Amino acid sequence: MIRRFLYMVDLCGDNSLTQRLRRIDTSRLFYPKDQLPRASPSSSAAAAAVEDARLPPAAMGFSASMNFMRTSDDKIVTVDDTGRRAILYDPAAHTVRSLPPMASPKFLTVSLAVAGDLYVMVTPPHPDKVGGGEGRRPEYSFEALVHRERRSGWMTNADEEARHWRPMPPPPFVHDAAAGEIHGYAAIGDSHILVSTDRATYSFDTASAAWSKAGDWRLPFRGRAEHVPEHGLCVGFLEMDDTVLAAWDVSASPQPRAPAASVQSKGFSVASPGEWKGLAAPREVASHVVHLGGGKLCVAKVFWVVRRGTCSYPCCVGEHDKVKFAMLTGVEVVPGGGHGGKPRIVKHKSCRYRFGQYHPTHIL
Repeated sequence: MIRRFLYMVDLCGDNSLTQRLRRIDTSRLFYPKDQLPRASPSSSAAAAAVEDARLPPAAMGFSASMNFMRTSDDKIVTVDDTGRRAILYDPAAHTVRSLPPMASPKFLTVSLAVAGDLYVMVTPPHPDKVGGGEGRRPEYSFEALVHRERRSGWMTNADEEARHWRPMPPPPFVHDAAAGEIHGYAAIGDSHILVSTDRATYSFDTASAAWSKAGDWRLPFRGRAEHVPEHGLCVGFLEMDDTVLAAWDVSASPQPRAPAASVQSKGFSVASPGEWKGLAAPREVASHVVHLGGGKLCVAKVFWVVRRGTCSYPCCVGEHDKVKFAMLTGVEVVPGGGHGGKPRIVKHKSCRYRFGQYHPTHIL
């Protein structure tokens, strides 16, 4: 399935802490198939032309500070800081319904959709804490929003859609103080999750809910990487340079040594300062890669620029001095030419969205 829409969430920093969800039509990020740009060495290093686009109106508003996650069936899950208020939003039907609360609250999380379920982990993860005084909630660093098991006999449509949170075992490195935080992670196919620390990479089998050590090596990516099953690749930003989009051949797994990025495409950076009239150099604050299906991805860069004449240091720049942007670039992985040729990463179009003083918080 090829996703038509990408979702962006922005935060209004007034007392209401209103968050707005917007739907971006991804078709504008890609050339027609018969106009596919060539992936020559010169063009792959060149930045795609940037078009200034208008933000679409908000499709939905949320009145509290929420964490947003996308499921594999293109729905949006939001959870507040307490973990007690959870919502499932269906953008296609424009419907909202409540979800059961999480087993424990979570901060600084990563999330991955695998085979219809949603896995959420704290980073860095910690051992489970199920004891405590009366009324104290347990602490789980890893949970999954799963579909409720079918019961024998009759079942209503509501039962078929029922989902609940299930604690999952934390990764084995939570007992190693020197392991470090998770620096790279990815969902591979419909059955495995890979996470890397400073020392090693671990694999979680979603079918058996069991962890194993994949090897004493690290994924070559920074943050989340996306599995592109059409080409057997995992695509993400290089760990040491998030202006380089790289692909790792996961079909060769498991590997006894650190995987190497077999395909790379440079030039994924924000525009040069010369384009910003009355503004200082842009400062990048986040990078994302989102899989759209059919070998297509969206590269998203969130950044802000400071108005000229104000302090250039973050510690003394107020929100009124910053202008926030998100730049989306369409990317396609295409087969290599000839027998056994390597796949290529081809850039399409780029659109830049201005948020003003609002702050984009999630790109899904």
